[in-house]
Amino acid sequence: MKYSDIKVLSDGNIENHIKEQKNNYQKMKFDHTFGLIKNPMKIRVFRKNIAKLKTELNKRRND
Repeated sequence: MKYSDIKVLSDGNIENHIKEQKNNYQKMKFDHTFGLIKNPMKIRVFRKNIAKLKTELNKRRND
């Protein structure tokens, strides 16, 4: 998800995306532990997306 896409979202949508991304991240970590994921770089992408979403949400709340 690009940062320009995140800026367009409302606060509620950002919170929903954070929850969804966190659930997917947990599933990916679990699958990676048992060797079901061939590409562990996907885990990094989920973690970075969560950070981008949280950053934008905190930025909006502080303004």
